[in-house]
Amino acid sequence: MVGVDHAEVLRRLTINDERVADGAGLGDDALSGRDRALVRIAAAVAVGASVPTYGAEIDGAVEAGVDAAEVVGVLAAVVPVVGLPTVVAAAPRVALALGLEPVEGWDDEDGTGRTAGSGSSDGAHRRPG
Repeated sequence: MVGVDHAEVLRRLTINDERVADGAGLGDDALSGRDRALVRIAAAVAVGASVPTYGAEIDGAVEAGVDAAEVVGVLAAVVPVVGLPTVVAAAPRVALALGLEPVEGWDDEDGTGRTAGSGSSDGAHRRPG
């Protein structure tokens, strides 16, 4: 719904107006498609969304022009709000949605894709021991 001002949207939410039950009647013209997509990813992190939800939200974000670095930037940005454990739980789901293959213990301390002292010099991601 275009043209609904922010005060009216807040009023409808405050009274749990039936017109906002499915998100309709809220208006969505205040944010760009890119910004809306990034906010939806942040919300997915906050609620501990499922892998399919991350897939849908990240696909939508990519369609809106968001790149992988910006998606990861969302994870970094929400740490102070949702806490590191929540973001750590979300990271492998986001990686899968981005087409990456997260591995248990995945670490990139030195930028080569291997953990410090792992003995691997070829830069390959490996599952610990």
